[in-house]
Amino acid sequence: VVTGTHTSGSTFSAGTTTVTYTATDNNGNTATCSFNVTVTDNQAPTITCPANQTLPAGANCTAVATWAMPTATDNCGGVATVTGTHTSGSTFNTGTTTVTYTATDNNGNTATCSFTITVTDSQAPSITCPANLTLPTTTGSCFAVAQWAVPTGTDNCGGVVSVSSTHISGSLFNTGTTTVTYTATDAGGNTATCSFNVTVTDSQAPSIICPNSVTTAAGANCTAVVNWANPIALDNCGLNMVTGTHTSGSTFSAGTTTVTYTATDAGGNTATCSFNV
Repeated sequence: VVTGTHTSGSTFSAGTTTVTYTATDNNGNTATCSFNVTVTDNQAPTITCPANQTLPAGANCTAVATWAMPTATDNCGGVATVTGTHTSGSTFNTGTTTVTYTATDNNGNTATCSFTITVTDSQAPSITCPANLTLPTTTGSCFAVAQWAVPTGTDNCGGVVSVSSTHISGSLFNTGTTTVTYTATDAGGNTATCSFNVTVTDSQAPSIICPNSVTTAAGANCTAVVNWANPIALDNCGLNMVTGTHTSGSTFSAGTTTVTYTATDAGGNTATCSFNV
């Protein structure tokens, strides 16, 4: 008879298995022979990574990312090691970082999976404007030159913060109130604004020149009609109105009458002149 430790068609596990056959004759004498069956595992394990993540940056321009450990399986059972380029709970800078995990089975076969951590800077920069300014008009003009320290912007991610404005220091401002706005833009395109007012007031009085005094003879009714040229009035910002106590062509009684003119500019400043009839 011939007997063996295994029969053809048997199932063998990975690794090397020795199959031995024994022949026995009718007198009980035996002989054996052996051969090896080697099963090699060349199938890689499988590993599944978590989904990609997008996180906002914190105050220091970083974010902490956490995730579940990838799971790995193998055809031969058991996965020797799972290693990653990063660990859950790591800190990531702004931008996109690829995290890769590698599974290695007991026979040295490997498989990898990857996912990305994207950290976006969604925090606006900060910018502080100077205080409001109130200025008088420059002598003889209807404007003022305003100067101020240019605001600077700061950002949680550092780097260059560009600053633009509606006006620049040293600009001319007309009377009234003008709002100056500054905008800070960080590298991520986030913006912040601040504003202040420049108020220019006209405190310069107008000038007015009256005609010379007039002396005329009374008529039969002891009165006289008197005419004169209108006063000359000027103002740095333009006149609003000129009024007088009398108008040219008025009738005056005998005696001396003082005629007074008042010039009022747009800022409410006044000047007067007088002459006698």
